[in-house]
Amino acid sequence: MATANRATLINMRTKLIAMGGVHNAVIGEPKSGVLADGLVAIIPSDGQIDETTLKHPREIHNVTLRRYSNAMREPGEDTEFEMDAWRAEVVEDLMGNFSLGGNVAYIEPTLISWTYRYLQMERVWFRLLDINVGYRIDDNAAFVK
Repeated sequence: MATANRATLINMRTKLIAMGGVHNAVIGEPKSGVLADGLVAIIPSDGQIDETTLKHPREIHNVTLRRYSNAMREPGEDTEFEMDAWRAEVVEDLMGNFSLGGNVAYIEPTLISWTYRYLQMERVWFRLLDINVGYRIDDNAAFVK
């Protein structure tokens, strides 16, 4: 048995765009032509069943919020400051009033992590920020068979 994440991913995309500070948000790895400075991709990464109740398994789902910033912008430190400020805002919202909706019970605070790296795509160097977010699925939610 597994839960469907559609409503959660759509809600996450809507809220990230509404927060501002991003060019656009897409679900899944961006395709050619969509990639732009300030794009955020919401990428489901993995999950696990770590416990059960008398009725249902209790699942943890993990997604990566990947922000793309043009690494060649000058001054370079502005890119770093901008990405770090966005990271802090997203993490604060996730820990506070950022409801993922759908069948999400709550965010797992100890499963939030982030990494920075570089990647060349479409002949452009991007600075990437990956925020990994783990969340608990409500075991009272409707399960998909």
